[in-house]
Amino acid sequence: MSPPHRAPLGLAGAALVASALASSPAAAQEKFALAVFHFNAQYVAGGTLGFTLLPDPELDLDDPTTEDRIVTESLDPVLELYERHPSWGVDIEMQAYLLDVLGERHPAVLDRLRRMAKSGQLDVVSFHYSDQLFIAYPEEDWLRSQALAAETFARWDVPLGRSVFCQEGQAGRGLAARMVTAGYRTLMWPKNLLSYQRSEFDTDPFPLYRLGDAWMVPGGRSMDVTAGSTNISVRWTFMDDGELLATNDMNPYFPELFRHDPASVAAYEAEVAALEADGYVVSTVDDYVTHLETRITPREAPPLLDGTWQPGSTRAVAKWLGGKGLWPEERDAHVRSLDAAARRELVAAETAATAAGLDARERLDSAWRLLFLAEVSDASGINPFRGEMEYGLAHATEALRIASDTLAEAREALGLAGLAVDPESDAVTLATGADPLRGAAVAEAPLAIEVHAGDRATDTSWELVATGHHRVAIRFGAGDERQLWVGFPGDAAAPLVTTLALADSTPVSFDRAGFDFEEFWMALPVGLLSVGTDRFVIKDQATAHLAARIERGSGDVVFEDQTAPIGETATWVFHVFEGSAVDAVALAGRVNSHRRIER
Repeated sequence: MSPPHRAPLGLAGAALVASALASSPAAAQEKFALAVFHFNAQYVAGGTLGFTLLPDPELDLDDPTTEDRIVTESLDPVLELYERHPSWGVDIEMQAYLLDVLGERHPAVLDRLRRMAKSGQLDVVSFHYSDQLFIAYPEEDWLRSQALAAETFARWDVPLGRSVFCQEGQAGRGLAARMVTAGYRTLMWPKNLLSYQRSEFDTDPFPLYRLGDAWMVPGGRSMDVTAGSTNISVRWTFMDDGELLATNDMNPYFPELFRHDPASVAAYEAEVAALEADGYVVSTVDDYVTHLETRITPREAPPLLDGTWQPGSTRAVAKWLGGKGLWPEERDAHVRSLDAAARRELVAAETAATAAGLDARERLDSAWRLLFLAEVSDASGINPFRGEMEYGLAHATEALRIASDTLAEAREALGLAGLAVDPESDAVTLATGADPLRGAAVAEAPLAIEVHAGDRATDTSWELVATGHHRVAIRFGAGDERQLWVGFPGDAAAPLVTTLALADSTPVSFDRAGFDFEEFWMALPVGLLSVGTDRFVIKDQATAHLAARIERGSGDVVFEDQTAPIGETATWVFHVFEGSAVDAVALAGRVNSHRRIER
């Protein structure tokens, strides 16, 4: 079912155009006030049970109760605020799962949201079903998640906005083509992720950029600029977790404090009213862009890397892929690698079910939905407590169980003693015990890697898989050291080659000198990154789904986990490939996106 995207120029858009027409072309003073409220039903994934040091029935809330309070204490008061001002446009961002929560338990709030969205006053922005860390997984996960999101919006009869803002402010150039295909058109790229990579976004800001066939606006960046004969003033009145506005900056982790505070809403209301009195049009982002594209010449967006909205404090994606938070029970590599293992089984299970003629669509769809929930960013960062970690592990484990059961049923239906499934070719054959991604013999290392493990014993073994293709396994023994890392030497003079989120099949090359950061952390959605000219490292996501740290002045790459559980062992697997970027991308797909498995 195609997404019911809202047409541009609702009530707020009409006011915007009227304002523009009232200005003479010579004067051309344009003023806009924009806001994006990012609401997340999975803010405390799994609820606050176990968050407090001692049991407390007033504070230990289950998942539905926590979600309900997000709706009643923070979302609905914001909707009521804008309902009082029908000429004010606003963007309300949420995962589609929150629509299910509204429809099932808060129909009056859903009615208000739907009515305002259909009037054009409010854009409901949604890019995924669950608040997934989607830039860390192959594009197929997002394609399925977005399709479920579109179906969810259609089922609840809510128009889907054409703008894009994502959980944790995830953004990347690869989103552009996928956005346009799915009916979106404008990516709100967070200002901090822009300026962290390129200082020009701070020193020479501009309101509108071209990003392939899509538009890009610097999200959250207020500015006063002159574009041709047009003077443009942009004020972002809000671009943050929506839960904070109506609760005086409190969040759902603290139920006793997370309560609707009318004074906080009133203060914000007065701020926006003052801007309106000063001539600012309070607009949705979509209406703002619709107006700008007829008034100014956009700039082309420069090369940019995938990332999240607070790279200075979160080390880009590292907080979710190996970076430690406050709680000792955090285990990022475990959580994210289990997600990768579950999706690998699911892709194979679909291939096997088709070959065996099984009626498995409903159960596999339910497993994908569970995987979307498991991939929620909160299960591994910024400061996940035990309940959030277990939320991710539990949903991934159930998705894995459904996939494994389906594979077993397909094996029985086909009458095979063992099942070999190759999703890349859709081949389902008798298992042979051979793994094309394993080497037949121990080999000498093609390069010298560095391993840090503290008090843990380590063992590093290399295999030659094929000419120019090595596999390396690093085994970490039990110990107390939680910070483990592996470094691959590279060549600073070589370009940086990788793939972008939602663009798995195309290698992209970057000039390190074009960036202003000293170091950056990359999610690597299919695990691929260059370590020299025509040499690549590919992480096996089902064993070491960790961020890759790069430096602007070095070609070296480091994979680090600061959350390794004390007393437990771990094995990380990487592939080192020498050859063309196109062949390297194909290999990365076979490792992580459409892995051949035997069951």
